[in-house]
Amino acid sequence: MTSLNFSNIKTLTGSNYKRWKDDLEIALGMMDFDLALREDKPAAITTTSTADEILKFAQWEKANRMALMTMRRAMTSSVKGGIPKSDSAKQFFDAVGNKFKESEKAKTGNFLTKLTSMKFDGVGNVREHILKMSDIAQKLKELEHPITDQFLVHMALNSLPA
Repeated sequence: MTSLNFSNIKTLTGSNYKRWKDDLEIALGMMDFDLALREDKPAAITTTSTADEILKFAQWEKANRMALMTMRRAMTSSVKGGIPKSDSAKQFFDAVGNKFKESEKAKTGNFLTKLTSMKFDGVGNVREHILKMSDIAQKLKELEHPITDQFLVHMALNSLPA
């Protein structure tokens, strides 16, 4: 089952960050290695550490090591070279995210332009056209730029031929 999940992670090439991130989070979660992404490193083991503390540290260490190996394995060499080395899966994951973070303003602008310039071209059906517009409106909402239903209806009606 583990190899099946790992094989589903698309290799990060640079243009597919969102897909890579989603695939990686699912695969690591299914393999129980996402602990290192969700929690900070536990306190170091001492002579006074309890059995629970030792177990938690060992689980985190294994999850961290496996998550790092999985992330590095699922990247092209050129992408790996631009990411600073880290012993923490969480820090490494964040560094990858920072490298590929798209400008939210640019993304918002692109979606707004696409929404306001959409015209029904007669290919497909009107329902599909309106669903595409609704999808763009949902993406804008996720970017914290919600479109009201009234505005979306207005845009949809204006995008249809007379």
